[in-house]
Amino acid sequence: MMNIKTFAKNNWFGLVSLIVSLIILYIFLLTFGGWRAFVASVAGMDFFWLAATVACVFLFWLTDGIILHLYIKTKYKEHRFVSTFKTTAIGFLYNCLTPFASGGQPMQVYDMAKGGVDAGDAASYITVKSIVYQICLTVFAVVSAIFTLRFFNENIPHFIWFFAVGIAVNAAFVAAAFVIIVNKAAATKLGMFFLKILVRLRIVKNKEKAVDSLNKHISLFNESFQAIYQKKWLLASSFLVTLIQLALYYSLPYFIYRGFHLSGGAFGLMVSAQAILTLITAFFPMPGSSGAVETGFYFFFEMFFAYDAIMPAMIIWRMLTYYLCIIGGGAVSLLGMVKRK
Repeated sequence: MMNIKTFAKNNWFGLVSLIVSLIILYIFLLTFGGWRAFVASVAGMDFFWLAATVACVFLFWLTDGIILHLYIKTKYKEHRFVSTFKTTAIGFLYNCLTPFASGGQPMQVYDMAKGGVDAGDAASYITVKSIVYQICLTVFAVVSAIFTLRFFNENIPHFIWFFAVGIAVNAAFVAAAFVIIVNKAAATKLGMFFLKILVRLRIVKNKEKAVDSLNKHISLFNESFQAIYQKKWLLASSFLVTLIQLALYYSLPYFIYRGFHLSGGAFGLMVSAQAILTLITAFFPMPGSSGAVETGFYFFFEMFFAYDAIMPAMIIWRMLTYYLCIIGGGAVSLLGMVKRK
C-alpha cells in the first residue's frame, strides 16, 4: 500500500492531468448521447476490425520493445526480451503521466540499470532510439503532407500553420539531441535534468553520489553511441522497425473506421491525417497531450466518419492509445513493486 501511496504522491500532476483527460473524454461522451449510446455503438461494430485495431496497438508496443532490444543486445547478450518489454511498458506509463512525455526516458534508464545495463549505455540507447523515432515521425509526416497538403489545407482551418509549428518543434528536438550526443557538456546538462526528476520522484536519495556516478557514465554514454554509430546495420534496422511501428499506429483510425461498417474513405488519407496529427501534438505540454489530441482527432477525421460515429471513434482511439498504456504500464510497475517485496 505504501508503494502505491508514494507513486500517487510523486506523480500527482500526471494523475490530476489523467483526471482532466477523463473529464474531457466524458464531455465528448455526453455530446454523443451518454455512456449507453457509446456502448450500443461499440456493440454494433464489426468484431474483425475491432480485433485488428487492438492487435495493432499490441504490435505497436511489441515493435517498441524490439527496437530497444536491438540496441541492448549489441553489448548485453544475455539480456532477456521480457526485461526489455517491461522497460518499454514503464516508459509508456511515465510518458503518459508527465508533461512533454519527459518522464518515460529517465525511468527507462533507471529500470535498465536495475536490470544490469550500465546507466551510460542505457542513456545512449534511449537517446539514439528517441532521435530515430523523431526523425521517422517527422519524415513520415512530411512525406504524407507532400501528397495531401492541399486536401487538408482546404478542409482544416489554419492547417498550414499548425503543420509548420509541428515541423519546427520536432526539428528542434532532433537538432538538440544531436548536440547532446556530440557535446559532452550538453550531455551532462541533460543528465542533470533527468537526475533532478529522479530526485523529485524520490527514486534517487543520495544526490551527491548520483552526480559523481553521472559524470562517470557520461564518458561511457559517448563510447556507447560511437559503438552504435559504427553498426550501420543496427541503425538501418532501427529506422525500418520504427517506420513499421508508426505505420501500425497511424493505421488505427482507418481500422476503427472500418469497424463502424464504413467504407469509401481513402486509407492513405487517413494514415496521412494521423501522421500529421501526431507531428503537431507530439510536444504539447499536458501529459498525454490531453485536450489537444481529442480535439485534433475530431477536426482531422470528422470528414471521414459518419456524424454518429466520430465521437465513439475518438473515444475508442483514445482509450487504446492512451488509457490502455497507463493500465498496462501501471500493471507492470505494480508487479515490479510486489516482486521487490
